[in-house]
Amino acid sequence: MNGHKLIRAFLILIITFVSFIVFINSTAFAKDLGVWGNVFEVAEQDIREFIYARLRQMQQNGDLEKINTSFIKNVKNHTLRPAPVVGLTTTKNPKTFYYDPTYVLTKNIEDEKGKIIAKAGTTINPLDTVTLHSVWFFLDADDKRQIQWALENAKKHDYVKFILVKGSIKDAGEALGDRIYFDQNGLITKQLGIKHIPCVVKQDGKRLQIQEVALKQEE
Repeated sequence: MNGHKLIRAFLILIITFVSFIVFINSTAFAKDLGVWGNVFEVAEQDIREFIYARLRQMQQNGDLEKINTSFIKNVKNHTLRPAPVVGLTTTKNPKTFYYDPTYVLTKNIEDEKGKIIAKAGTTINPLDTVTLHSVWFFLDADDKRQIQWALENAKKHDYVKFILVKGSIKDAGEALGDRIYFDQNGLITKQLGIKHIPCVVKQDGKRLQIQEVALKQEE
């Protein structure tokens, strides 16, 4: 099943559920208004037939296709422009600080056979065994000054990872000519204590050096 059919099936499932709820609610909240005129036996409509009829109607009048198109558009837009990381601003005062990734295990770590490979209480620093070969640039791609800053400063390093906190991934990729990453929900910036952008993160021994950069003010 291709992506388009999968999305359509998903939408049909949602619509089916909503239709069922509407049907149940309309039954649950019906009032007894007494007897008016002749009484005839009511042929209860099968719930499945009700749902299928509703879906056929939506398909015929184009509502189902509209919902499908809107859903695909929203997913695409969110993928290319995720929700921005809140709370980050530019600064006039550059700052350099450090982040120590050392942490203490709160419980034993075991292999697939149950053998303990690291005991609780052990102090671990990932940078003891892993080397960060790239320099990370955090920036707002909607700010042209930050795009220009990234282009100029990337030349000073062998390998740079561009990590957006705001803006279009597609547009940033075209402007910077490289693969683009996005700090979803601000997980990295929050962990590192970053408050201002643009920002440069690189390894310095057993810790990370973080530089919040002050951009030149526009004249």
